[in-house]
Amino acid sequence: MNNKTINKVIDKNQIYLDVAQLHIDTIKNGFLPSLGIKFLALMYKCIDEAQFSILITNYKDYKLRGFVSGTLGTSNLYKAMLSHPLDLIFALIPMIFEIKKIKKIINILRYTSGSNRNKFPKSELLTICVHPNYHRQGIGLDLYKKLSQFFKSESVSEFVIIVGQSLNANSFYKKQGAKIATEIQVHSNIDSNLFIQKVD
Repeated sequence: MNNKTINKVIDKNQIYLDVAQLHIDTIKNGFLPSLGIKFLALMYKCIDEAQFSILITNYKDYKLRGFVSGTLGTSNLYKAMLSHPLDLIFALIPMIFEIKKIKKIINILRYTSGSNRNKFPKSELLTICVHPNYHRQGIGLDLYKKLSQFFKSESVSEFVIIVGQSLNANSFYKKQGAKIATEIQVHSNIDSNLFIQKVD
């Protein structure tokens, strides 16, 4: 059953929840999972709805095996989330008194609009996740190629990938031909590599 058929059968909101849960389950040490499933589900809903971004899912037998999301960078994703004010408020209420999380959200907003980010291509791979039960089946590579095809269809010649230096994903991106352009810190004391991937 292909992705288009799945999207007709499964309620869209359930897809966003599935994606959010897989994000939480597979990127356990990341900051975004700490914001909760409601925040992530809203974020992926906005990614899917916006004209400047894309969400690609891989389902089999109604089970989410993996997904990838990306943006053309022509508008700010977090600003797009403001178009759902009530959902955003309910998602953020649980952390209203958690100062560290609020500071990290501010850091992300600064990064996405900061001068350092503006030195590089606007288009970016945001997240790619594959369920552990489906590793080494070519799903991650297939999702990566589909995202590259999306960028190519939008006349994008290269895109950015940001990944923590300690993660195994670095070797995956290198195998796809991505090159490290610089090292950055979106959050303090967490070093990340900024890759640039050319689109063939």
